[in-house]
Amino acid sequence: MSGDTRERILSVANELFIEQGYEGTSLREIADRLDITKAALYYHFRSKDEILTTLLAPFFELLDDLLGRLEDAHDIEAWADALTWVVEKIFDYLDFFRLMGSNRHVVEVLLESVEHDHTEMHARIEAAAHAAASSVAEEVRMVAALGAVTGFDDWAPTLLREADPLTLQTELTATVRDMLGVTQPV
Repeated sequence: MSGDTRERILSVANELFIEQGYEGTSLREIADRLDITKAALYYHFRSKDEILTTLLAPFFELLDDLLGRLEDAHDIEAWADALTWVVEKIFDYLDFFRLMGSNRHVVEVLLESVEHDHTEMHARIEAAAHAAASSVAEEVRMVAALGAVTGFDDWAPTLLREADPLTLQTELTATVRDMLGVTQPV
């Protein structure tokens, strides 16, 4: 039952953070929506920051998986496969992107305080692209394709919210593969 309560807290907090923003949501509102006491909420989470950090954790796992796939890619085809994989995963993380969109500043500040080294991540990606590319032109296309995928939530939040997920996945995958100059697998 304790795990169920914890998951319900996360679900409600995520909804409220998206609806009214992290800063506009109190722990009291989360507890009230769940019909539990604030003390019961504190039993599961010490703070609102801990709730937000917990909501962001699955994204860090996805990011680590993507970095590993990019580092394992030894040519542009494998790079395309890694990006295709993450495009498929984007649609499992739509709530995360909505949370980010509603709370970008708070999330950026929080990310600085958790063990997520942005500089190291960039160095790993740069090294992976350099190792997998057979030319500067390929390396440019690889980094641009990665940017297209990772920036999609920033530049297309309405599409993510309103368009058919399968159509978005198909079109984003095709765009990435076009950018990379690799054909679609049959």
